[in-house]
Amino acid sequence: MKTLTLACNLLFIATRLGAAEPPAPPLNAAVKRVTSSEAVDEAEASRRIAERRALAPVNAALVQEFGDRYAGRVITRDPLRMTVHLKGAGAVPGRIVTTAMGPVQVRFVPGARHSSKDLQQIVASNRLRSYFPNAGGMGVNAAESRIDISVVDPDTLKAYRARQAEVEKALGVHLHFKRSAEVRL
Repeated sequence: MKTLTLACNLLFIATRLGAAEPPAPPLNAAVKRVTSSEAVDEAEASRRIAERRALAPVNAALVQEFGDRYAGRVITRDPLRMTVHLKGAGAVPGRIVTTAMGPVQVRFVPGARHSSKDLQQIVASNRLRSYFPNAGGMGVNAAESRIDISVVDPDTLKAYRARQAEVEKALGVHLHFKRSAEVRL
């Protein structure tokens, strides 16, 4: 009997340890971050966080389903909808998915020139660094199907914007420049 009890306890502990997920960030910190970055009040920030958490598994499933075609998504509210951009011309019928926030209409828009993976590969290749060596950071903005580039120095930003059309044509991607705050260590 002791052996059976011990085995059950070990199985329970192993199951609990194996099922452990990383904790979600504390809501207060997340709310503060959203209120600051998106210029909304706490109630709106809390609502947006709840939406994002409810839609995260849906988006992850769509990324998995469409793989190299997935080119980003845009979320609209009232009613809650998700527009998914797809690389290529093949049409995909819309669908309604159930989330913790209720039903969400998902609409697919084909015709994107690049998938999110394509843009991530361009950023990772460092080809953009040869054009913009003093950029503070580069990242994929999947919702807009572009690469965002942050620059600290205003004169450098002006010079980079002057080359933007040339580089966009050479690489076949859309670029967006923004001024970022200086990082102090």
